Amino acid sequence: MCRGTGPALVEGDVVVDRDELRRRVCERRDELDIGERSVAVLSGSRSIEWVVTYLAMLDAGHVPLLVGEGRASLIEAWSPAAVVSVDGGEVDVVRRNRVERVELHPDLALLMSTSGSTGCPKLVRLSHRNLIANAASIVEYLGITPADRAITSLPLHYCYGLSVLHSHLVAGAGVVLGDASVVDPAFRDAVERHGVTGVAGVPHTFELLDRGGWDLLATPSLRFVTQAGGRLDPEVVRRWARRAADRGVGFHVMYGQTEATARMAHLPPELVERRPECVGVAIPGGRLTLRSIDGAGEPPPGEIGELVYRGPNVMLGYAQGAADLALGATVDELATGDLARFHDDDGVYEIVGRRARFVKPFGLRIDLDQLERTLAGALGPGADAAVTGDDDRVLVLVTGADESSVLAPVVAATGLPPRRIRIAVSDEIPRTPAGKIDHSAVARLVEATRPGGGEGGDGDASVASLFATVLGTNDVRPDDTFVALGGDSLRYVDCSVRLERLLQSVPPDWHLLTVEALDGLARADASARRWWRPARIDTTVALRAVAICLVVSTHMRLWYFPGGAHLMLALVGFNMSRFLLPLESTRDRLAAAARTAARAAVPALAWMSVGAVAFGAYSTGSLMLVNNYVGPASHAGTHWHFWFIEVMVHLVAITVVVSGVPSIRRMDGRHPYLVPLCALAVLLVFRLDWAELGDWYNLRFRTHGVAWFAALGWLVHRSDTRVRRVVTSVICLAVVPGFFENPTRELFIAVALVALVWARDLRVPRMLVGPIGTLASASLWIYISHFSVWPRAVDVLGVGPGYVVTIGVGVGLWVVAGRVGPALRTTAAAAASVRPVGHGVRRRRASTLSM
Repeated sequence: MCRGTGPALVEGDVVVDRDELRRRVCERRDELDIGERSVAVLSGSRSIEWVVTYLAMLDAGHVPLLVGEGRASLIEAWSPAAVVSVDGGEVDVVRRNRVERVELHPDLALLMSTSGSTGCPKLVRLSHRNLIANAASIVEYLGITPADRAITSLPLHYCYGLSVLHSHLVAGAGVVLGDASVVDPAFRDAVERHGVTGVAGVPHTFELLDRGGWDLLATPSLRFVTQAGGRLDPEVVRRWARRAADRGVGFHVMYGQTEATARMAHLPPELVERRPECVGVAIPGGRLTLRSIDGAGEPPPGEIGELVYRGPNVMLGYAQGAADLALGATVDELATGDLARFHDDDGVYEIVGRRARFVKPFGLRIDLDQLERTLAGALGPGADAAVTGDDDRVLVLVTGADESSVLAPVVAATGLPPRRIRIAVSDEIPRTPAGKIDHSAVARLVEATRPGGGEGGDGDASVASLFATVLGTNDVRPDDTFVALGGDSLRYVDCSVRLERLLQSVPPDWHLLTVEALDGLARADASARRWWRPARIDTTVALRAVAICLVVSTHMRLWYFPGGAHLMLALVGFNMSRFLLPLESTRDRLAAAARTAARAAVPALAWMSVGAVAFGAYSTGSLMLVNNYVGPASHAGTHWHFWFIEVMVHLVAITVVVSGVPSIRRMDGRHPYLVPLCALAVLLVFRLDWAELGDWYNLRFRTHGVAWFAALGWLVHRSDTRVRRVVTSVICLAVVPGFFENPTRELFIAVALVALVWARDLRVPRMLVGPIGTLASASLWIYISHFSVWPRAVDVLGVGPGYVVTIGVGVGLWVVAGRVGPALRTTAAAAASVRPVGHGVRRRRASTLSM
């Protein structure tokens, strides 16, 4: 397998060429004190010594059983002749006493676990022919040459990670070894320093890179990136393919199973954009077909069937006991257990589900039925467990036991971190009329439980419970962020105020920090919090509170100080840049835009509908949110009350459409300051009314005439260097004056935006955080209701007290809406729990923003 003459392995500053590798393998083969040909467990880190030992075992005719951490169950189940552990440069060989000699078939070369980390003793028997054939096939379709160099981004005891090693050694290429995570700076440094040309990843790898490391693609030497080990969402596939194409890097989607040594299919790069949901075509030398689910021949064209693979890389068969190791090939095809359809137009296959109950968190295949059986034995009499899940998490419902007694055996059986496991306790396991476990109902029951084991206590005692309360979700995990959970700017206000009760100082980028990180800050700050100490509050929160108070004051003529609504338009642009535009997925941006528009428009339309029916107060144009274009020019009456809502909805819709243009997305990613600067320049044409699209007075309330305020807020958010802040400040002071022909109004808006440029948060007395946050959070309801409330309040109470009542009514409506919304969601969830639900991949919620 060690072909070629160039560098083969690299670890740190150590480079081992092909000749040196062959010499070391021969020496290690002679040093191994295992005895006659036997099964030997091999474990250890991704190192030169591990690879040398592995190749030496193959060369000596021994059969390695590759294991990772916590695989004692496999060792005990198979009682190998020796356990070989590689720790750094040390190789420890422990021979075990054998009761009897195990016969091994001459073709048997390698044993690997089929089920990831479930603890199931069933192994896959692989031959030398399997290993060589699959490696050669991968070399062919990826075009690996001796000039290529891979890096160990995946464990070597995992078939995908091992296939990277095999294919590069067969091609005469090199492999850089190390245990660093793909988001570890050491990983990026190794890629650049050693000229790595290929990186492999499972879905979790790309999730990590999405959070802060996808600039890895900019590494000059990188030639291709491969993905396998589980289904990647089609939009994520498209996103990564486009990112890679922008940098001249190939993005290869692949599909495989341990039973086929590693790979069975690959998606040609030219089809990734059009068929991102597909696994592609069979690898060279292999063949894919469909078999009817009932086993009777092939399904009709276009119908779903079980995917079947044939090829020289198909395993010899399974081993469920020592006697099976003497067997030769017992299978000539692999029924994958995956349900698929064939797309005849492109000749590719699409996986649509699984025939058996397997999931693949972290790319490790977990047999849910086996896990149920394992728990049944571990929990003891009187307890029962049902297990379901998806490629993200494992969900467990138990009876007759508590969560703490279940978590340990689930972790031990799966090898998953606790944050990927969710456990709930119930009085009984739901079952179908036929008496079988109803796994859909199990999933709903587990999902319905609050994080941390149920209700009770202080709702803001932890960041997770705080997010759950404010965002109206029971699904908050340690690795979630406010943005990932669907947070918007109004909820941002509420969350930031509540976080002040937990944290001594709220970080300016808290909405991008994980729940786990914020909880750590809360624990660190617990002893330092004092009520009299100043607190920090987000500047946009303070500006929104001031703006809404000024809007109401101006309309009531309590204190005539206009400009609040237009300042809030700039804040809309700021928040679109903060919450909407960073979303890479078009689907996520559409969902975020829809939620944003709905959260502003639905309350306004409901209010207007009541007014229109009861008092004839609002026109059809207002109810259609287009009155600022079709309504009468005169501002007398109620017609123009909701121009701000109309403009906001229009701007969100326009933004999501424009940001969906691929070339604009790419440009915005490369030039985050230049793009909003150009957008502002274009929109200033309408600000100056050079296009003459309406009279000057109404221009201030029409979308095209005030969109530049949102662009200005966008630019403010992107001003992340001193030079950019200076430039943006000058622009604010230059473009705002003269628009209203009201210097006071213009100066207020310009100064407020300059303040936001230079200070993203403000220090205020801690006792003011709550009132300011409440006003900002309730600003939408205050705006919607104040037109109807203040005239009646003034008639009865006078201007001053009427002002207080008007603000209070808006806050009250906000509180009521905050309670009614969760109640409606709970009712909907209860209704859903009695209806069948479809199966599918769990999707992340999109972020949203509001006024």
